[in-house]
Amino acid sequence: MPDPSYNELAQLYGLDPVPESVLRLTQLVARQNADLDEIANIISADPAISQRLLRTANPRAATEKDYEITTVEDALRHNGLGCVLLLAMGTPLSLALMKTFKTMLGLKLDGVNPKTVRPFLSEYVLGTINFSGKATGWVYLRLSIEGARLIAARVLGVDPEELKDRSEVDDAVGELLNIVAGNFKSHLCDAGLDSTLHTPIVTRTTRFTIDTPQGAGLEHMAFTAPDLKLFVDVMVNPWTQG
Repeated sequence: MPDPSYNELAQLYGLDPVPESVLRLTQLVARQNADLDEIANIISADPAISQRLLRTANPRAATEKDYEITTVEDALRHNGLGCVLLLAMGTPLSLALMKTFKTMLGLKLDGVNPKTVRPFLSEYVLGTINFSGKATGWVYLRLSIEGARLIAARVLGVDPEELKDRSEVDDAVGELLNIVAGNFKSHLCDAGLDSTLHTPIVTRTTRFTIDTPQGAGLEHMAFTAPDLKLFVDVMVNPWTQG
């Protein structure tokens, strides 16, 4: 049985449909020979995607006033087209994550600028999952140990203090990661980039680094809820043709 498309998942879980600009971008990038001007025109007409592209192209800037790269065209040349695919899919991925938290966990999750959220200062939970095929990449989920325990408790319907087994917490984080990455993979497949999702791995760590291969795009996202913050990092190379 083939994997469901994003639109099928959207109907099943009540997600918002993919905007037309997103569909056009993903189809253009998947062709590999996309015209840069055509892509720039689509992005320029979508303020939300334009803002995220410029923010990604200026990773050290604290505010928009500090941007060294200020146009969509220059940002595309600086970041590469691999980043465009991430930007296009970031909105439905974020919406799906927030919808999952609301329906599964009863938590209202808000997307925020990752630069405004303090990083974890002690050991935290890191979930990783990779996909391979015509596109390859990784999805990373980072949250505090207390936050992971809160999520597991909501999933299991118990108080967080009742969770003594680390495996129960890790399984809940892995399931959440499967949902997020599965949504992302469905959107890749909709763009003609068929990929296979692999088994998630959940660990504890105090350090987190990402090596971005040439041609790959990388986006950092952050979300908050009462007593909870989490980071989602997505990296994809759309032209590996595995």
